[in-house]
Amino acid sequence: MKRNSRILKIVFVSLVLNVFFPLFAEDTSPAPYKKDEFPLFLQDLRRFEIISLGALPFVTLDTSLAYSTYRYIQNDFNSEYLPSLAASSSFDSDEQIGIILTSVGISLGIGLTDYIIRLIKRSGGKKKRMIKEDESVRIIPISQDKDAVQLELPEVNDSEVIEVEE
Repeated sequence: MKRNSRILKIVFVSLVLNVFFPLFAEDTSPAPYKKDEFPLFLQDLRRFEIISLGALPFVTLDTSLAYSTYRYIQNDFNSEYLPSLAASSSFDSDEQIGIILTSVGISLGIGLTDYIIRLIKRSGGKKKRMIKEDESVRIIPISQDKDAVQLELPEVNDSEVIEVEE
């Protein structure tokens, strides 16, 4: 009985200590990342990695289904080669390596495509921001501008006109 009471006392003391000591502890939670904490290249590289690795399982599934369908057609629709998700793999090691390498290539292509699209969007956004930030560029209709001068178009002779055939 004494042994049980000692164990209960130890458990009780440890619970009390575990409950009350964290109240006096320092806050050690990490600060959120700042917007410019990481260079843009590293942010793009991380996004490329996430998209490529995230697409890999789905691309592998699609590649294996496409290859098994191709193999089924090549073998004159033999039921032995019928594509199925529920069946165990009937690919030999060379076919499996080919499917994995094809899947990795397609996944990297998806990540690279996303990276290129982001670069294009980013460069287009900079141009728009530059125009918006420049307050000296204003488009005013000619009818509202009192200092505007309307120029006459020069006359063109019929002999100077070149006809283009389509």
